Amino acid sequence: MNTVVETWEVPGIGSVAVAVSDRARHARITIRRDGAVKLILPRRASLLQARGLLLKSKDWIQKHLRQVHAEKADPRLDRVHARRQLVERLEHLAKQHGFAYNKVFVKSQRTLWGSCSSHNNINLNVNLARLPEELRDYVILHELVHTRHKNHSRQFWQALDAIVGDGKALQRRLRSYQPRPLPV
Repeated sequence: MNTVVETWEVPGIGSVAVAVSDRARHARITIRRDGAVKLILPRRASLLQARGLLLKSKDWIQKHLRQVHAEKADPRLDRVHARRQLVERLEHLAKQHGFAYNKVFVKSQRTLWGSCSSHNNINLNVNLARLPEELRDYVILHELVHTRHKNHSRQFWQALDAIVGDGKALQRRLRSYQPRPLPV
């Protein structure tokens, strides 16, 4: 369990809750969907080291705070609208390219943009709605290709490349985005 020891005001960041955790092995910084910044420290860490980590991570924190604020202001992040948009696009692309899937689930996930189960159920991250259209389609088509190729074999990449062009290049571009949960 995290115990908040104090709150620091950090120029350029704002309030930072500093917590100590018996389970933490390393210091880490978290940013919640509401923009709250928390520094979690292992018991053995010094507060001087913690301040140093915050100052060293200032640019990273500011970047992610800007992203949180932009997501709050972005109308494309409405969950109902995003779900409808993603399901319609999945249906369209599946029909256009001759894919069949079982069920579709749209979820808010922290790490995955999408997945395809062994039963051809497709999971899409609701945050796909905030990606550029080309990357959104790439993720959807990536999962649709998994309905035929259940791994990332050479055949999988060849099938995907036949549809999207250079799938690996799109995958690299996708890495610059994070599937952060939507604001509640």
